[in-house]
Amino acid sequence: MFKKLKKMIGKANKIAVFTHENPDGDALGSSYAFALGLIALGKQANVFLGDFKKDTKEYREICGKDMMSDISPEECDLLVALDCADFNRVSLGGAEFKGKTVAIDHHITHKPYAEETIVVDAPATGEIVFDTLKALKVKITPEIASNIYIAIACDTGNFKYSSVTPKTHRIVADLIESGADFAKISREVFYKLTKEYLDLYETALTRLEFFSEGKGCIMYLCDEDFEKAKIDENGAGDIVTLPTKIVGVEVGAYIRKRGDGFKVSLRSNEFIDVSKIAEGYGGGGHIRAAGFSSELSIDELKASVKKSLEEALLKVM
Repeated sequence: MFKKLKKMIGKANKIAVFTHENPDGDALGSSYAFALGLIALGKQANVFLGDFKKDTKEYREICGKDMMSDISPEECDLLVALDCADFNRVSLGGAEFKGKTVAIDHHITHKPYAEETIVVDAPATGEIVFDTLKALKVKITPEIASNIYIAIACDTGNFKYSSVTPKTHRIVADLIESGADFAKISREVFYKLTKEYLDLYETALTRLEFFSEGKGCIMYLCDEDFEKAKIDENGAGDIVTLPTKIVGVEVGAYIRKRGDGFKVSLRSNEFIDVSKIAEGYGGGGHIRAAGFSSELSIDELKASVKKSLEEALLKVM
């Protein structure tokens, strides 16, 4: 699986690593772990995050940020995109994704856009990065191990999602043995909450709309809500899971107004494949977590999403 990638890395000297816009823990952890692995192989590598505001709790826990090479994307002879299923979501920050390109991803709805594509149905891209670095015979240092741990922990809800496999735990055991600071990561990323986040959470609670006898739930937040709470969207990423944390809810939608459009995040607990629903709107993702963008009005969008989720519920409940 990694044969062509090995050759491409072997021929490259300077490598640019990208991920998706508004990167989460998996995107950040995977990207920095991969870049550190490339540097260990004697390559010059850097992670480029576009206009991402580097003040999130996930980013603060990333290790080895100061070890990145001082290079620009334009001078790189290999470009790698991680954890991004759609080219339109790659955060390039003005750079061009052309020439020798690679995409490494775990989304089952991945739409190929790179010369070499490695897509594995895994709980997190971090798992694929772990396997890739092992195939490249890179020593898993404490810094790399911590970054991969962040990646996997974040995309599995700290190992509580159904996507977790026995392999996931075997990899995590290896990461801990390699020096991953799992206790600090868990404490800082998953258990510490800011007052600003709690203020936004309070608003979100008032925006919950239930349907299908409580089995479905829609939540809506806009720019003004974040401004009122004095919190950036990057600091409240896990609020997306609120609808499906409620007892009795099988499927939920978080509608987030961004400028003139909307981003819809879908989540389910046991029975509904939300990736299929998202694909119907031109989006994609995973069985239990997916999303799409829309230019409909909020009323039209709510009505459409509610109808789609009601139909899905009727098939399984």
